[in-house]
Amino acid sequence: MDRSTTLDSVDLESSRFLLAISNGAASLDTPVPTCPGWDVAQLVSHLGFIYSRVALIVTARRIEAPDRDELLAAPDGEARLGWFAEQRTAMLATLESADDDTLVWNWTETSPGPTSFWARRMAHETLIHRVDAELTQGFDPTPGYPEVAADTVTEFFELFYPRFETELLATGLGGSMYLHATDVSGAEWTLDPRPGGSSVTREHTKAAVVLRGSAFDLARWTWGRLPTEQLEVFGDRQVAKRFQEVVRV
Repeated sequence: MDRSTTLDSVDLESSRFLLAISNGAASLDTPVPTCPGWDVAQLVSHLGFIYSRVALIVTARRIEAPDRDELLAAPDGEARLGWFAEQRTAMLATLESADDDTLVWNWTETSPGPTSFWARRMAHETLIHRVDAELTQGFDPTPGYPEVAADTVTEFFELFYPRFETELLATGLGGSMYLHATDVSGAEWTLDPRPGGSSVTREHTKAAVVLRGSAFDLARWTWGRLPTEQLEVFGDRQVAKRFQEVVRV
């Protein structure tokens, strides 16, 4: 994704998140069905805290993780929404003025890395949690930018899937899996966990199960925010079921 699209998406999705938590029947103590154990207040606090941390890391050009006590805790009650809006504004301003190539801390093994890591990460973090907020309110999630959603899937396999790969190698997935986004050219991923090989490739190939849908639907599916039944599925559905049983984020 280019810089403009990434930042536009962060702006759009964070405003949609704020709108979703501010409108509808759900209150701050309403449970979030897609984040077991969380209520809306915790969801707001989580995303606002991340925004605050990113703003600090990028502004101060930190190459080590900031301490939690360097950041202000979210206030209680309805004041939490205003606090979130403030963190959102500060984070957006920081990313918009930042040099993408400046090296700062991130939580990957390749840290420090370019500031652009955080712009991309915020685009996808916000997209998924905006979906959480809309689902909690009983809304049908609004599609985001297709190219951003496609990159959400790519980033998922790059950064988050490796956490679960050992378990899948030990217990088995039951076959390979191919994902195909119908609205973005070249947006396809093949997952085939096997010892000594590359688990995820971008090639078009045969697989035990094929999952087709919009990039937005595939992004939600990989993050456990969409049931498999809402995608086009060809082949062994048990492979897709096994993936969602193991890969919980």
